[in-house]
Amino acid sequence: MMRIRPGLWAASLAASLLLAAAGRAQDRLIFAVDIIRHGDRTPLVDIPAAPQVWPQGRGQLTPAGMEQEYRLGARMRAEYVDRRQLIPASYAPGTIYVRSTDIDRTLMSAQSFLMGLYPPGTGPAAPDSGRPALPGAAQPIPIHTVAADADRLLNPDAGGGFGALLAQYVFPTPAWKEKTAAVQGRFASWSQATGLQLSSLEQLVTLSDTIFIDRRYHMSLPAGLSEADAADIFAAGRWAFTAEFKPAEVGRATGGALLRAIAAYLQEACQGRTPLRYVLFSAHDSTILSEMSALEAPLDAAPPYASHLNFSLFDAGRKECRVELSYNDQPVSVPACGGNSCSLAAFAALAGR
Repeated sequence: MMRIRPGLWAASLAASLLLAAAGRAQDRLIFAVDIIRHGDRTPLVDIPAAPQVWPQGRGQLTPAGMEQEYRLGARMRAEYVDRRQLIPASYAPGTIYVRSTDIDRTLMSAQSFLMGLYPPGTGPAAPDSGRPALPGAAQPIPIHTVAADADRLLNPDAGGGFGALLAQYVFPTPAWKEKTAAVQGRFASWSQATGLQLSSLEQLVTLSDTIFIDRRYHMSLPAGLSEADAADIFAAGRWAFTAEFKPAEVGRATGGALLRAIAAYLQEACQGRTPLRYVLFSAHDSTILSEMSALEAPLDAAPPYASHLNFSLFDAGRKECRVELSYNDQPVSVPACGGNSCSLAAFAALAGR
């Protein structure tokens, strides 16, 4: 058996890795899917002891949220149009598909994103005059949706079965019981301070969200709630929210349908059976949490506003394709793939579990 000196072995390994990386760099992007969370929004509920007035109403996209999504769309244009030439510089029907949950903030986020992807100036001209069909040569793009309570693709809670999943796979866990024990002694004082009847860790999820937004906009806390209390509620609520999606069983039940739909899109693209090149899903932090859990790579923190989970399909040659995954521009290591790059066959097998 030939012996290789350590220095030569290291150099050989480095050269192999460089060649592999170079090979991947030459692969052609042929399809992409983005799941985005909506941008900055107003609270879903008020704190009764300290109600706030929001001009947009509850749960609505703010101007800051619109800007976040617009900037994200512009970044994706730089990637998909300028750098990769995945989609045309001007919108072409059939090349992209957009679907949103039937919620104002996600529909408006999709619109804001698309203004960045196809900004004013890229729209068509009227054939009779040659002038822009719309002011500023704006480009309208279809956004598809279904009723919120029937959207089992993008809404993890559709159908009302999410509570049963939590009762079976989350609430009985030692981690959930330990976290509950750590805060339950403060429920009474927090209830009195907020005007809410708090009796479970799960109730802190929505309360922590309202506190986060109120503080983000420099609004006052209820008189009986200290900054330390607010920080503890926020930490406990955020922990609980991510913990709800960590079990693989919850991920498969809430995110499996979307993962299978994505795999089907990628398989059709790899086989050259569709003119479609890009799919955008505008949804929620819970949507991204469920997909990461379905990928067996659950998140430890809730997705920030305008987060995006990306699935990129590359032509690897020899009639083979590979999938690369990233979350907020960072590689997602999928255990079933041994990293963030996965053969399409392995990805489809994971999606089909």
